[in-house]
Amino acid sequence: MEKAPYAFEEKTLASVNAGSEQDTGAARRTAFCANVFDVMVRLYGEPGIASWCLEAQTRHAVDVPSLLFFALADSDGHGADDGEMQRLLERAGEWRALFVLPLRHLRLTLRQGRRNTAEIEFYEKIKAAELEAERLQVRRLADDFLPLEGPGGLAARYLETISMPEPEAGTLVGRLRDAAKAVCHGFPIMRTEDLKTS
Repeated sequence: MEKAPYAFEEKTLASVNAGSEQDTGAARRTAFCANVFDVMVRLYGEPGIASWCLEAQTRHAVDVPSLLFFALADSDGHGADDGEMQRLLERAGEWRALFVLPLRHLRLTLRQGRRNTAEIEFYEKIKAAELEAERLQVRRLADDFLPLEGPGGLAARYLETISMPEPEAGTLVGRLRDAAKAVCHGFPIMRTEDLKTS
């Protein structure tokens, strides 16, 4: 009979620890979703990443913001099941089709025909609007991604859904993984202060 209170305390402590781990996991995912675009911009600026992504975009219609989002989620240990991932891609694809792609088309058209200062300024405004549309696309992805759970390997699974040939997809995912490590130093999005304030 003496051990009953001790067993209860042990069970309570285990329950508190499990709750703390869940809270920490939720805090890490919240911090990831809150900061992913800023880290994505740093990742895109790493040597070779922009050119590899743009080549994949041109040759295989890769949605670069979604790819980078998934690569960083992989790097930070987050996942989603196949059905939820498909829904993420559909919602991101809607935004991309309505806003990102038309702005990109306009920017590329303007880039070829800039003739004076006013046209150059207009081009820069369209370029900024395209970047903002991509930021909002990532915001939508992050909002939809926040409550999900599931397996990782999201970047590779995304490239598989768009039928990018395996050797190229594997190489691109490997390059993104290496660059994410360089940018994020093994703990990509989560900051210590985010854990302390949660």
